[in-house]
Amino acid sequence: MDKTLLQKNKTLSIRISTNGFCFCSYTATIPDSLQYYFYEVNDRITLAANLDEALKEVPFTDEGDYEDVRIIIDSDKFTAIPEEYDDKEAYDSLFRSCFPQTTATERIIANRLPAQGITLLFSIENILFDRLCKLGNITFYTPPSIILGFLEKHSIDESRYMFAYYNHKTLLLLSITDGRLKLVNCFKSDDAHDHAFYTLSIWKEQELLQEENCLYICGDKGVEELSPILKLFIRKTRRINPNELFRPHLLNRISKIPFDLQALLLCE
Repeated sequence: MDKTLLQKNKTLSIRISTNGFCFCSYTATIPDSLQYYFYEVNDRITLAANLDEALKEVPFTDEGDYEDVRIIIDSDKFTAIPEEYDDKEAYDSLFRSCFPQTTATERIIANRLPAQGITLLFSIENILFDRLCKLGNITFYTPPSIILGFLEKHSIDESRYMFAYYNHKTLLLLSITDGRLKLVNCFKSDDAHDHAFYTLSIWKEQELLQEENCLYICGDKGVEELSPILKLFIRKTRRINPNELFRPHLLNRISKIPFDLQALLLCE
């Protein structure tokens, strides 16, 4: 295949988290082309400094080698605004009203979701933003926007349900009615029982029914502890196995890859 064509189809995806960085190089036209690398973050230095070190270590992150670079910012600092209030000039004030401790060194980023009638706002440190932009044509995402995109493209045969994504002691919850988002929030804890309590509280707040409505849950090994607890209270608790959703190729043989990164790679 022509080298120029390969480069046009080649994407670099990076998941930025205080728990570690995930790097994926992938050419959509070549299913077995995926390269994956996990970089463990050094807590003693900034995320930007960690990124500089990671880019030296990861063997497939040469600047200018990718047509598209996709960045997931894993953070619990996000908020949703209705599309009628979607004004770029108001992003900063809206976000800072929700998160008053946001510093002047943070840049506010928006993910517009027309199908949902909302825009998700989140932030990234300016120095980290500038360093990432050197890699190429950048698109930034927050996990809720990726999950919503996944749910839109993989229609679930339920009019009302809740989707729970558990990753590294953080639980992301989305309540969906007739394909539209009704609530999105996240919760952090070291205890599965705390996550269960929070999930059940949101379930009750959304007036979902224990016997009729469904809770879909996916994520890392923490789901194995959380899911049985929730099944005691929500009859239709169903665990999603990514390997059953995506085409069988190299991606499915990599353990511990976050679900949102899989969804970003394969559902775009």
